Amino acid sequence: MDVRALYDAILSNSVRFRKKIDGFMYGSIAVGLACISHAFIRLPYGDIDLYLVLLTALTLLVGTRISIPIPRFKSHIAVSDTFVFLALILYGAEIAILLAAAEALLSSWRFCKRKITVFTNASVMAICTTIVAHLMDWSGLLTRVRETPESGDWSTFVVALSVMAIAQFITNTTFAAVYGALKSGRAVFEVWRTTFLWTFITYAVGAFCAGGLFLLNQWIGIGVVFATFPVILLIYLSYKMYLENVEMSLAQADQANKHAKVLEEQSIALRESEERFRSAFDNAPIGIALVSATGNWLKVNHALCEILDYSPEEFLETDFQSMTFAEDLGEMLVKIHELVNEKIFSCQLEIRFLDSDGKLVWTSWSASPVEQIGTEERHLIFQILDITDKKVAEEKLQYEATHDSLTRLPNRSLFMARLENAVETARRNPSYEVAVLFIDLDRFKLVNDSLGHMVGDQLLIGIARRLGECLRPSDLVARLGGDEFVILVEGKGEGEDVTSIAERVQEQFAEPFELAGNDVYSSASIGILKLSDTHFSAEDMMRDADTAMYHAKKAGKGRHEIFDPSMHRVAIETFQLETDLRKAIDNREFFVFYQPIYSLETDETIGFEALARWNHPEKGFIPPNDFIPVAEELGLIHDLGEQILTKACTDMRELLSERPLILSVNISCKQFGNPDFVEGVRRVLLETGFPPSLLKFEITESVFLEHREDAIAMLSELRNFGVEIDIDDFGTGYSNLNYLTQLPISTLKIDRSFIESMETKGRNLEIVQTIIALASGLGIKVIAEGVENREQLHRLKALRCSGAQGFFFAKPMDLEDVKAFIKEPGKIPLSKLQEIPYVPSIQ
Repeated sequence: MDVRALYDAILSNSVRFRKKIDGFMYGSIAVGLACISHAFIRLPYGDIDLYLVLLTALTLLVGTRISIPIPRFKSHIAVSDTFVFLALILYGAEIAILLAAAEALLSSWRFCKRKITVFTNASVMAICTTIVAHLMDWSGLLTRVRETPESGDWSTFVVALSVMAIAQFITNTTFAAVYGALKSGRAVFEVWRTTFLWTFITYAVGAFCAGGLFLLNQWIGIGVVFATFPVILLIYLSYKMYLENVEMSLAQADQANKHAKVLEEQSIALRESEERFRSAFDNAPIGIALVSATGNWLKVNHALCEILDYSPEEFLETDFQSMTFAEDLGEMLVKIHELVNEKIFSCQLEIRFLDSDGKLVWTSWSASPVEQIGTEERHLIFQILDITDKKVAEEKLQYEATHDSLTRLPNRSLFMARLENAVETARRNPSYEVAVLFIDLDRFKLVNDSLGHMVGDQLLIGIARRLGECLRPSDLVARLGGDEFVILVEGKGEGEDVTSIAERVQEQFAEPFELAGNDVYSSASIGILKLSDTHFSAEDMMRDADTAMYHAKKAGKGRHEIFDPSMHRVAIETFQLETDLRKAIDNREFFVFYQPIYSLETDETIGFEALARWNHPEKGFIPPNDFIPVAEELGLIHDLGEQILTKACTDMRELLSERPLILSVNISCKQFGNPDFVEGVRRVLLETGFPPSLLKFEITESVFLEHREDAIAMLSELRNFGVEIDIDDFGTGYSNLNYLTQLPISTLKIDRSFIESMETKGRNLEIVQTIIALASGLGIKVIAEGVENREQLHRLKALRCSGAQGFFFAKPMDLEDVKAFIKEPGKIPLSKLQEIPYVPSIQ
């Protein structure tokens, strides 16, 4: 952001092209004002915080006054450039544009006499920053920079900062070059090449400093940005003093060239050089040594003695080969051989030395040859910097990046790298076997919800420890995240033991975990996958292991399943079904069938149960048992349920003109997880005009396990405005008779599994009898589902069951068949009912 370069160009040229220049300046001001106005309009006021205010103050009040002059050039490097780049990264384009314009305005006000020049500079900065900001935003590089601390994509980070620097450099210097060309009459490119090309370094420094401050902000906090200001100020003052010394030295050198004798100057310079070299050698903060071509230490400084903990005398008695770590010596000798034979002129490596106690010392080692005056022998200069702390910190960061912070197990990235290597090894060696066990804890969310996340974390730590006890030293266990773990088994002939590992894991989980005074039990569903010819990468193996785990969980949890290709086909079919289901709901492809419900007391049809149906355009009829669970899992059951309810209420509203009929609609327990469920029911009833008193909701007992409190509240609210509640599939699920007294349940519907074997299994008959007796005592009606023959009907009447439905009476039918069914009495199987008397007491 070389505002001063633009100003210097303005001052250094003539005014012979004033009209063209004025046109350029007024045009720049007009465009710049448009950019500034646009930035003001789109300014994200919600992002303005104290740190932005401090950053703005730092940039405008201090940054504009700190500039580094370039020797022999009428230009400066502005420190505030870094803060404008930083504002772009942290707060976005609008704030960066306004800050750049304000910074340019204040900077130019101090240097420019003509105020139009001040406003031109500010406008140019607004235009350039607008171009750069929108380029970074449009290309996605700005987002990639912000995501670097989490993604670790450093190559993209460097590219993004480079693009930002190059873009700002090109746009800013192009404006300056155009202005200079108008003033001087020279070609624009010539002005740009001779005057501004070298200034790229200032933009690069500004961009990468901003990148560094951004990383410090993400890792340490934004306060560090302001904490670095004293350091920047110190660097500025030091460099300014250095430049003053440079200018002074240049002036002295020019004067000396005119008035001093050349030989005397050379003699003095030689003596000073020798003294500086000796002083620099002895007092340098890094280790320096003079070494012979054969490796003997000839001279060492104090810093090197401290680094390796040897005395100067001990150094001179040996050579560097004896102090170098054996694994690093070979590469080091190769480089020295190239130096001695003049194939290279310098080299730098990270070398491990051994100190006097035999401990490893990581160093940054560089070497270069030096000629001995009066001889042809070549010596070497070693420069050695202790980087042990840096390497330890890098190893720690590497460990943190590849291990789970809670369990200290390897994380997904490390596991995937290890698995990829195992797959490659197996490809080269057919006898090498690889297997993966994908572990997902069952009902882990229940632990978090009931005992808290701290106990959940302790459970994960305990599980990690127990998983480690199940493995051999060659196996690897990792935590993928959440409640998912994975085990890698590799080696020759190891695949046969994979199932036994899964069994050991299940045995470990059978024992309770003692956490916070509670015995916590856990189980896991495990998917097992052995590498085959169909798996070409680690991702392929993880996909199929996950599929096998899903099948284990679906089969009942607390078990393991070995992957076979049919599971993958099922997964693909399920995925396609999910896609088709979403489209079907959007396109309203579902329709409703109705099955009559009969009163065994009056021998009349008292209502219909609405049954959802889906006629797939390609696959044809798909059973509800296939698509309802998928809709529940995807969270689509709310939209699907409302569509079915709306359709059923609309259809049955047409039949009310014949006679009042009850409409029973099945409600998924997942729908009670929607806080707007009751309000949705009200809306449907209002839109369709269907009376709430004729509507029944059939729910399963699992509602009281998954949504107990919410379900009770919602059901009570539904009952209050007239909707009756039936318990469907009674006796097959969660059984807690307490809710029968807490809620106004209208009817219990006995599951067909009890009815179909009632004639052959005496226990089922007793269960049905008990349910009817229980309901009778509580004043609740009972309807039997799945009645298919006369014998079942006879027994139900004998037990005084209130109602029944099933194929014995009628199959589910569409709306048109329902209308005909009601209008034509011949279709009502009254004979089937009337032949069997309704017994007034249980026999």
